Amino acid sequence: MRLRAFVFSAVLAVGALLSAVPAGADVRESPVPGVRYEVVVQSSDKCLDVSGANPDNGAQVIQWSCHGGPNQRWWLTSVGGGNYQVQVEHSDKCLDVSGASPSNGARVIQWSCHGGPNQRWRLVASGPDVYQVRVAHSDKCLDVSGASPSNGANVIQWDCHGGPNQRWRFRRP
Repeated sequence: MRLRAFVFSAVLAVGALLSAVPAGADVRESPVPGVRYEVVVQSSDKCLDVSGANPDNGAQVIQWSCHGGPNQRWWLTSVGGGNYQVQVEHSDKCLDVSGASPSNGARVIQWSCHGGPNQRWRLVASGPDVYQVRVAHSDKCLDVSGASPSNGANVIQWDCHGGPNQRWRFRRP
């Protein structure tokens, strides 16, 4: 009898939890190292993309309509201290601030992973399920230049200001 009462109580508890989540809700989790994600900017709902799926060092990182291609699938690898290396699937290269520039507007590119501070990124929660992505060498944010809504807009580093062109979601493709 006690077992039936326990099972009934457990079923009621699970039902209460499930009813607390609205139907059709997009339940998300914090990004997990090793899992592939589309990295989506809040301002345009477009994906972080290596332009033209170029596999070369120095290829520009842009925003583009999400299509699920390997040049839009990224994963995190912990490098300690709350920092991550961010790699793209099509080339296995890392998200990198070109030349380790400390300047606003410096280009974000892909480059062979070397572990330098211009390739170490930290996620800072900036709202429900959105993050600022800050680079270690300058503590500047991953930013869509000029908050452009256009495909092909450059991704750069810029002083963190919390705008929607600096808030990113990590979405499983």
